[in-house]
Amino acid sequence: MFKDETLPDQRFIFILWQGGYNIDKTKVTAFVLTVSVLLLGLICSGCIESEGIESATVRTYLEAKSENDYTTASRVVDSSYKSKGYLMLTWDRVENMANKDIANITLNQTVSGNQAVVIANYTEIEYHPDSDNVAGEKEVTQYFRLENIEGIWLIIGISDEPPPMVASTGKVKKTPIDILTDNAIFLLPAALALLGVGVYLNKKEKAERAGAGGSGAGGAGISGGAGAGVTMLQTAQVVKFVKCAPSQMKAGTRGTIDVWVKNFNKQPYQNLVVTAVFPDTVRAKKTNLKFGALSPGQTAKQTWNVKTSASGVFQITDVTVTFTFDGKKYAGALGPVRIQVA
Repeated sequence: MFKDETLPDQRFIFILWQGGYNIDKTKVTAFVLTVSVLLLGLICSGCIESEGIESATVRTYLEAKSENDYTTASRVVDSSYKSKGYLMLTWDRVENMANKDIANITLNQTVSGNQAVVIANYTEIEYHPDSDNVAGEKEVTQYFRLENIEGIWLIIGISDEPPPMVASTGKVKKTPIDILTDNAIFLLPAALALLGVGVYLNKKEKAERAGAGGSGAGGAGISGGAGAGVTMLQTAQVVKFVKCAPSQMKAGTRGTIDVWVKNFNKQPYQNLVVTAVFPDTVRAKKTNLKFGALSPGQTAKQTWNVKTSASGVFQITDVTVTFTFDGKKYAGALGPVRIQVA
């Protein structure tokens, strides 16, 4: 590993690259490329028309409602209007959202200073609680009132009737991203120049590695794939403590895939997460299952809730488990999980 050094303030990066300083060239290249791409992304976001932040706030709320995700929804609603607990109560006991989905969302917005009204049209799909078959669909129109509070748009009212457009009560506080996009035309040349520097350094580093290949030094770096400080497990090791069990499924209905994990060791697993890639015909609401900590000897189960759209045999791929054990990070993968849909 290269030893970290404090870089002189008035030295250009090419001098650092050539002058013998003890720096990690891979990190320098990655840093320059990452910063330039992020900067370009922020700049371009101000040049390309997209859904307004007001409409995006409402979309976040509706998608969270469809997923029964109270936490995400509460982040875009003013707590003085509806708290997280209020959302849980009304969604569960009044609206019965556990058996409903929201689809085909279209939004229209009107903004006046720090006040906005967003008209949401969407399809509400209701399922039978026992069979998961569609019980009915209806088209819904709702009106959302929003206010920009300390630079953040929050929902302050939801109704089925058009609300009056309230006049602006103040200026919209600009965020650092707003300042960047407002000055996009001036930052674009600098971002392009930085990207060019990153590409140059990347090519130079690859050339140096190619020249050193066979000298023995090339194998002393971090091994590919696992990343720094991560130990990769073989599939044969992972299948001993991670199991996937799909339920019987029919096309057009919901199903489950249970994931079981057992800790056979004498020390706990920490930050254990299982992820996977699902085909378009087997859609999962959430692809990450966060088990957290598992004590020695503990068995835990979490479930992927999926919805199928076609009959056939499908595969869930890249089933990956990551966790920390005895202060070290580990990662491994299962083979594809076969799903039979009738």
